[in-house]
Amino acid sequence: MSTETLDFRISADAGILLMNIAQEHLLYRTDIDKALNVFNESFGGGCPDDMMLKLLTGDMVIEVDVDTQQFMVDDRKPEHEGIFPKLDLLKFFAEKQKQMDEHLKDIEKGLDALIDKFRYSNTYRFYFSAETIMKYIYGNDEDLIADIREDEELKSYKSLIKITYEFIKKSMDISNLCRKVNGLYGTDIEFDTYDLLNLTKKVQEIARLDFNFTEGHEDNVQNYLEATVEIDEIIKTGIEPVDIMDNYSAGWLSPEGEYYALNGEIANMLHNQIADALQEKGLIPENDEHGHSQSPDTWLEQQGWVKIHGNNVHFAGCLNHKLRKTNVDITEKQIDVICDYIENCHACEIKVGWRLTRQSVTMFRVAARDLTSLYRRFFSFD
Repeated sequence: MSTETLDFRISADAGILLMNIAQEHLLYRTDIDKALNVFNESFGGGCPDDMMLKLLTGDMVIEVDVDTQQFMVDDRKPEHEGIFPKLDLLKFFAEKQKQMDEHLKDIEKGLDALIDKFRYSNTYRFYFSAETIMKYIYGNDEDLIADIREDEELKSYKSLIKITYEFIKKSMDISNLCRKVNGLYGTDIEFDTYDLLNLTKKVQEIARLDFNFTEGHEDNVQNYLEATVEIDEIIKTGIEPVDIMDNYSAGWLSPEGEYYALNGEIANMLHNQIADALQEKGLIPENDEHGHSQSPDTWLEQQGWVKIHGNNVHFAGCLNHKLRKTNVDITEKQIDVICDYIENCHACEIKVGWRLTRQSVTMFRVAARDLTSLYRRFFSFD
C-alpha cells in the first residue's frame, strides 16, 4: 500500500485572505471573538492582543514570504492601500445605526397600524364555505384550520411580529458588539438602542390582546410573545426582587444581593426592561450628577450591579476609571449569591466576563479572593 504526501504551500495573498475572513466574522456575524481568533490560530496561539486588534482594523497587515513560507506582520504603509482590507469601526457602527433607525420606523408603522386595528376592534372575522363548516361539524377540522392559517391578513400580522423579533435580536447583537469594541479599542462609539425599547413596548401592547400570531414550531417567537405578556404584567404592578434560585432568563444583582429578573428571549430586551422598571420604581435617578438624562442600564453597571444571563456573569464597576469615574468593587454578598446560584442552577459552570471564559465555580470563588486579579483576568478590557 503506497502513501502520498500532500504539500500545502502558503500563497502570497494568504495574509489578505486571513484579514478578510476575520473582518467578515465582525461585520456579518457580529462576533469579535471569532474575528480575533482567526489571527491567534493562524499564529499558533501566540499572537499578542494588541497585534490582533490592529490586524483586525487593518492598521497592521500580514504579508507572506513565499520562499520561507512565513507570515510577516508589519504596520500599514501607503503601498498597502487598496490591497489589504481596512476597517473603519466608527463608520461601520454609524451605518448600522442608520440602517436600524430606518428599519425601525417601518416596523413601527406596521405595529401602530396593528394596534389601531385592534384598539377599535379586538375581534377578527373568518369566513368559511358551507362545505368546510359541515366537515368541521362532523369532526374534520383540517380544512378550517388550513383556511385560518392561509388568511392573508393574519399571515401579514404573523410576519410582522416575526420580523420585529428578529430585528430586535439582531440590533441587540450589534449593540453588544459595540460595547466590546469600545472596551477593546478604548473608543467611545455610540450605538443607541433606546428606540428598540419603545418598539418592545408596542409589542407588549399588542400581546395584551392574547392574540396568537405563530404556529407551534416557531418556539422562539412564541416564547417571545408569551414572555412579552408576562413582562407587561410585572412592569404594570411594579418590579420586585425575586429568588435567584428560580433560575430566571436574565437579571441584575445589586451590591446588597437583591436580584431583579425576568424570563424571556433576547429580543424581549430583558436587562433594559428591568433597568427601565427599576428607574420607574425610583431606584435609579433619571438624571446624572450634571442634570443630564442617563441610561438606566449604564447606571446599574457603574454602580456595581452584576449583569446575569443564564450562567453568563458580567461586572463593569471595575471599568469606571475609563470614564474618569471612581471604580466600584464587586461585593462579597454578590460573589456568595453568584456562586450559590451557579452551583444550584448551572452544574457549577460559570461563564465570566465579556470573553465568556468558562470556569468552575470553585475556581471563580478562589479568584475572587483577590479582586484586582479577578478584574484583570475576567472583566477588564486591558
